[in-house]
Amino acid sequence: MVVCPICVQVARIFLVPGTSLFPILASFWKGGDGCYVNGCDPVCEVPLLSPSSTVTFATSCWENDWRTILLKPGYLEWLQIGHHCFPFQERLLVINNVKEVETVQAAARAKVQQGILTRVVVAQDILGHFQLKREDWNDWQYYNALGPLTAIFEAQGKYLLYVTGDVYLKKPVRWIPQAIRFMQKHPQCKVANLSWNDRYEEVKKESYSRSWNFALSREGFSDQMFLVRTGDFKAPIYGEVREDASHFPRGDVFEKRVFSTMKNRGWERITFMWGSYTHENI
Repeated sequence: MVVCPICVQVARIFLVPGTSLFPILASFWKGGDGCYVNGCDPVCEVPLLSPSSTVTFATSCWENDWRTILLKPGYLEWLQIGHHCFPFQERLLVINNVKEVETVQAAARAKVQQGILTRVVVAQDILGHFQLKREDWNDWQYYNALGPLTAIFEAQGKYLLYVTGDVYLKKPVRWIPQAIRFMQKHPQCKVANLSWNDRYEEVKKESYSRSWNFALSREGFSDQMFLVRTGDFKAPIYGEVREDASHFPRGDVFEKRVFSTMKNRGWERITFMWGSYTHENI
């Protein structure tokens, strides 16, 4: 069995101390000269990225989904993290708007002890960092924004992959190295994501151009999944709201603000055409 370096790093996430990597690696194997996670050839693409191209994985939980994320076997470690086939620098969970914080923290600490998560934070009011005011948001808008904004504020990687708690991958997709390299070559491309719910034709219709791997769009943003350069989104860019962003429901939400900022600055979005995430409202 030939195993690429990324598979070894992904496997270590799930390694129980005192046990062997081999059974985990064997579960990745598809036979021949490749491995299941890499899905291509035994030469991993991650080393082609600059060592400074570190990536934080982050998700957030709230009262209605924390049990799925933290208690459902395999959901966080495989469907949310492992299936991206990437050695994240850190794996961060934001606890946001739950009834019993201590109970959720205990479940999250268990994931840290298992090596699935590296860090857990409880969402705090960090609007001031982004030059935003609490009175500009109703309660739903506030907590909806607090998850991704806290992840952005806390992320230590040069890049951040954020997914909501109800987003997962049914099967492995190796896409992050390609997305980062594309964004490095095309500075106007600031956001990357997988296709959504297998709606590839919808992705094509929303694009103005396509490369081999990506559909390019001058409009569109979803908080369900976004891969961004952390520094771009740590800036105070969320105070802009455009009139042509009225298609976003529930008022001036986080998504609407990012959409407006991207339009105002000529930022573009790239969508990977060879893999999809699944979003299910929980």
